[in-house]
Amino acid sequence: MDTGDAAKRAVRVTIFRQNYAIRTAGDPTDTETLAAGVDELMNRIADRANTDDPSRVAVLAALHLADKVRALERLSKELEERASTLADRVRKAEQRNDELARRTSEIERDAAAPEARLKDTYRRLQVLEERLACMLEDNEHRK
Repeated sequence: MDTGDAAKRAVRVTIFRQNYAIRTAGDPTDTETLAAGVDELMNRIADRANTDDPSRVAVLAALHLADKVRALERLSKELEERASTLADRVRKAEQRNDELARRTSEIERDAAAPEARLKDTYRRLQVLEERLACMLEDNEHRK
């Protein structure tokens, strides 16, 4: 994204024994750090390839960096897939948790029902006992 030339600053860097003035809208230290990394990479490649040809070294450095980007893209894709799998597992676990909470609530409700029926039955028995006692009393008085 272009933030305009007014916001950009020139940063002087050296890459593979060449000086460059790079305009950046970001932190100049970041640009200097990136340039130092590219410089180090190109110097290592030049030493290993036993060449000082800047074009050859630049192409080999570009291939090395492209390989790193591709590896990072693969890793990013793998991590996204793992994150998606984990998100699916979390959703399933949440659904299972909700189902267990619902079933627990039903079990608690069902467990309370017999107790309530037992209390109601006991109350009815007391009423019947009282009526029976009254009936027996009435029957005794009539005799």
